[in-house]
Amino acid sequence: MPAFLRALRHDRLTLVWLLLLAVTLFSTEIGGGASWFGSPAVVTAAVLAIAFAKVTVVMFTFMELRGAPLVLRLLAAGWLAVVLGVLLAAYAGVFA
Repeated sequence: MPAFLRALRHDRLTLVWLLLLAVTLFSTEIGGGASWFGSPAVVTAAVLAIAFAKVTVVMFTFMELRGAPLVLRLLAAGWLAVVLGVLLAAYAGVFA
């Protein structure tokens, strides 16, 4: 294995970025009409959940919220949960 690949293997940010890339490809596959995954409602919920998981990883890894005060971390996580809940409720027709 070349030296630069060995260095990348131990770089945490690169590994997180590769994980995000893989998850993006997976959500693109299921969101693009993969009938094997389930009904459209299940696919939509899964794609939204994956998107919010990716946002969480980006916020806590690349925006360095992991080292932020507890209140800020809780506010960020709470905001994400509320937005996801509102989107899922809107999709389910709760607000119609």
